Amino acid sequence: MLNQRIEAARPIALKIHEVEKSLNLTMVQMGELMSSIASARLAPGTRFSLTAGMDASEKLIDAAAQTARTYREVVEAHAHLADDRADAGLQTVSLGDVFECPPAQAKGTDHASTPLRVVESA
Repeated sequence: MLNQRIEAARPIALKIHEVEKSLNLTMVQMGELMSSIASARLAPGTRFSLTAGMDASEKLIDAAAQTARTYREVVEAHAHLADDRADAGLQTVSLGDVFECPPAQAKGTDHASTPLRVVESA
């Protein structure tokens, strides 16, 4: 029965980490894109106006802020899943990959308890 719970939880753990990683990568790529827009304005001989790309940059800034808020929400969801995992009597397990989990929330509190660590199951 424990093995069944572990196997049911494993795809969730893998997917939440993929989502967190993809949001981080999105923020990196958005920053690189905004930097590229500014660099293009400064490139010698391009004759771009001083405001070229500004509307797009403002939209990207808004999108980057929303992505950061989304990332925070996903991390908070991850913490709730960690609480659920503990309630189900599951230890943190992995197939050798090391994932960092957000701190679990103590029941009835708004502050985090000690951080969780991934350990390999024997």
